[in-house]
Amino acid sequence: MTTMRNVLFAMVSFLMCTSHVAPVAAQAEYKSEVRAGIEDIYVFRTTRTAQTRGATPACAAAPFTSVNEQDFDLWSIDVRGVDSRVVNTHKGGVGAFTACFSQPAQDHSLQMYATGTVAHIPWVGVGECIVPEAQPPVRTVATYTCRLDLSGLPEKYSGGFGVSSTLATLLRDKPPTAHVPGYVSTSIVTMRIWRKPEADAGKSD
Repeated sequence: MTTMRNVLFAMVSFLMCTSHVAPVAAQAEYKSEVRAGIEDIYVFRTTRTAQTRGATPACAAAPFTSVNEQDFDLWSIDVRGVDSRVVNTHKGGVGAFTACFSQPAQDHSLQMYATGTVAHIPWVGVGECIVPEAQPPVRTVATYTCRLDLSGLPEKYSGGFGVSSTLATLLRDKPPTAHVPGYVSTSIVTMRIWRKPEADAGKSD
């Protein structure tokens, strides 16, 4: 009986130790993901600064007929560590971009073309914005989800993509910078770009 108790005690002790070690090891691995420098991830907020209706020279390279040009500033954000809630959406400027949009399709989706920089990294994006089912309880903003495939990046990058959670203001006869109090306009964006793999040193055929 004593031997069995010792075995059970040893098993419980082992499980308690491994359950403690596993989260620590995982946490170290999570930190190494961004330190590895293989993938650069940027999260920022956009604010619209200007809007021009119709075709414009800045949108001439768009792979569709642009009917609306919009300019945006990009801002870093603060996220509360205890629960990841966003607590500051306007900390510091991190870039800017110009976006071009097509005429809305029957399902209200829009084609999108954009050129800009984030953290001094230039990029070109092509994609679309769609209208999700979920909409805010006020009629002065509308939600969109936009995605862009990225190109035109510096040589060290192989490509990337960006996705947004967007609230478009529906305020008539207001300047482009107008917003609805209590709502973050225009977008919270996540951008992921990938570095090219380094050539194997001394690799022979």
